[in-house]
Amino acid sequence: MNIPWANIIVILILGVIFIVSSWFISRKVSTADEYISGNGKLGVAFGTTSLLAFWITGNTIMAAPEAAYGLGVIGAIAYSFLGGVAVVSFSPLGKRIHEIIPHGKTVGDFYKNRFDKKNYYFFMVMLFIYMFGLLMTQGIGGGLLLEQIFDVPYSLAVVLTFIIVIAYATMGGFSSITGIAFFQVMLIFLVVIIVPPLVYFSTGVAPIYRGMAEFAPEKLDLLLPAGILFMFAGAMFAIGEVFMDNTFWQRAYAVRKDKLMSIFALAGVGWFFVPLATATLAFVAIGTNQAPEEVNQVAPFIAQIYGGNFVSWVFLVGVWSALASTIAAILNALVSLLIHDIYQSLNPRADNEKLLRISKILTVAIGVLALLISLPKFLTMLQMLIFLGVINAAFVFPIIYGLFWKKLDATVAFIASILAIIVGYVVYYTVGDLQGVVASGWVSFLVCWVGSLVKPANYNWDKLYRVGQSQASEVKRK
Repeated sequence: MNIPWANIIVILILGVIFIVSSWFISRKVSTADEYISGNGKLGVAFGTTSLLAFWITGNTIMAAPEAAYGLGVIGAIAYSFLGGVAVVSFSPLGKRIHEIIPHGKTVGDFYKNRFDKKNYYFFMVMLFIYMFGLLMTQGIGGGLLLEQIFDVPYSLAVVLTFIIVIAYATMGGFSSITGIAFFQVMLIFLVVIIVPPLVYFSTGVAPIYRGMAEFAPEKLDLLLPAGILFMFAGAMFAIGEVFMDNTFWQRAYAVRKDKLMSIFALAGVGWFFVPLATATLAFVAIGTNQAPEEVNQVAPFIAQIYGGNFVSWVFLVGVWSALASTIAAILNALVSLLIHDIYQSLNPRADNEKLLRISKILTVAIGVLALLISLPKFLTMLQMLIFLGVINAAFVFPIIYGLFWKKLDATVAFIASILAIIVGYVVYYTVGDLQGVVASGWVSFLVCWVGSLVKPANYNWDKLYRVGQSQASEVKRK
């Protein structure tokens, strides 16, 4: 096997930049809270780039063209719609989170205190399954990217990506990840600004349109039923991703309260244009009647053919930065959950030094485990997102109702989520994958709504407001 060392060196150089930057940032991290939650409050610039760096994932740049290749123009619009709407939709939730649970740290704080133990344990299990699944899609994306463009063997590419990310994420935790995110977002936007225009400069817009009309005219249909289904099912599972993902709850607490609405709105609008731009690369494949070996390789496949070496390098650097930033954010979010919701519950007297040490050990352990489960290529990135979307959709309404309506009973919330997942996966395997996501969301909504009318609760919001107050007071005294 001939290993392209020159290509690997490019990634190593980028990795060294991230690692060195993380080392400088980590020197200011001295407590476990800083490691998992960061220092102070993020303003508009760093708050927005932190969100974008996490939410612009390998899926955004690789799976969006996959959706466009399969569903045409409506697929590109639908993929862009689902993620942008999801982030903007979190704005009112973030504001509400600050109002009713101002001293919380994780989504686990909300679920543990708003509902009961059975809800909390079930939610945490589903959350870990989802987050590990998302980690796996990023590992797969990194492996496919390096394999397709630079001929790096898939397994070596996955190992290389995770080792670099584990190294810089372990050093300074949340502070390092958000600090490097600003630089990573700039690299990501290079892909949007440079790659599609240069590819279309080479091919021409009119020839691609004529080619699509000749080879796949149905993919120009803006009312394609499968595309419309994907748009609404996609919005459902994307909103579920955002609402249940601890990464977004971390950032809701990390940003300034007075800037929260504008930060999430800017991030949602900014995100919309990234998948829309990269998805247009799929139109070139359709219009020229070319097909990659694997459908989720369509974007790098076209960039390599029509953009030349320069575009390939830009695509590699930008997309790999997106993968790295998302993997790092998920690692930190998982560590935050494990430390705050599990380890500290079992060891409430653990001192700061021990918590910080355990946090770093967990970052490495989770990273290595994610590396191992990313090695098999048994689903495409888009297929994995839809599969996990059944879980995401099931928790949308328990979270919304739980934050805004005191009448939602804990048992009703539990029945809603577990029944939604069961029905969702039955429909997923018997009718269709997207239909399974829609069914999960509808069951969750109907059970929460009807159950709250039949068996209304009278939850006391003060219970959530008191969460973490003693720790917050202790921090202020120090």
